[in-house]
Amino acid sequence: ERTLMLSLFNIAQVVGFYGFAAWVPALLIARGITIVDSFEYSFIIALANPFGPALGLMLADRLERRTQIVLGLGLMALFMAAFSIARAPFLLILIGVLFTLAANLMSYAYHGYQAELYPTRIRGRAIGFTYGWSRMAAAFAGLAVGYFLYAGGVPAVALFIGVAMLVGMVMITVFGPDSAGLPLEEINH
Repeated sequence: ERTLMLSLFNIAQVVGFYGFAAWVPALLIARGITIVDSFEYSFIIALANPFGPALGLMLADRLERRTQIVLGLGLMALFMAAFSIARAPFLLILIGVLFTLAANLMSYAYHGYQAELYPTRIRGRAIGFTYGWSRMAAAFAGLAVGYFLYAGGVPAVALFIGVAMLVGMVMITVFGPDSAGLPLEEINH
């Protein structure tokens, strides 16, 4: 049950995490930004990457990891929707930075969370298996983002990412066990 939940979650989360990061120059161009400016703006957005885990570090023991994951996914969906309608360069950069912060906060929290869900004797294999689904999905997510960008523009990409974030939220909220304040032995039995 946990393995299926984390496998589906990993497939869903990677759509937003890499679907945005890998395609941000093309998404900016689709929002009316020139090619040269899109690379500059993408660089500024990418600079936010280390600050998401720093934010997670501040929240690590104050907010339960499941909550951090769901919050991150929800913010990713919200910021992607905002990105799909923004036009002003400053707003596109700001929203891109906020999306990146949310994505890295989610990633920071979920890596710790999934490690809590398995007993030590199988933890490495179990996490390797579930995380492997995200690597496979990353290859297809990039193709899907390209397809949706071509077929329906940034709004179609936003819908695709938003639905994937919703799937991830459901997986963690409905099927993810609570781990707040519990010893590992209680969580992973």
